[in-house]
Amino acid sequence: MDGDLVLRFFAAIALIGLGLYAFAAIAKRGGFRPGSFLQRERLVEVIETTPLPRAGSLHVVKVAEAYFVIGRTDTGISLLSEIPKDAIRRAMPQRR
Repeated sequence: MDGDLVLRFFAAIALIGLGLYAFAAIAKRGGFRPGSFLQRERLVEVIETTPLPRAGSLHVVKVAEAYFVIGRTDTGISLLSEIPKDAIRRAMPQRR
């Protein structure tokens, strides 16, 4: 009886180990983003944020396939400019 229990214990440990190994292999290849199975693809993505004095900030935001610079202060949010796609490609060659 004890031998059966020990065998089940080691089988369970082996299955957990294999599952963790598979998870790590998929994550290492970039095929898994944490939480991606719970979320749909986002239409709006904040690419970068730079804080400014007096509680302000600049944001580079991607909306669909367009990029924008948005300014935020404690009194509101303003669209400052659209960034041409070729400028984004030069600045971030590792992205799309």
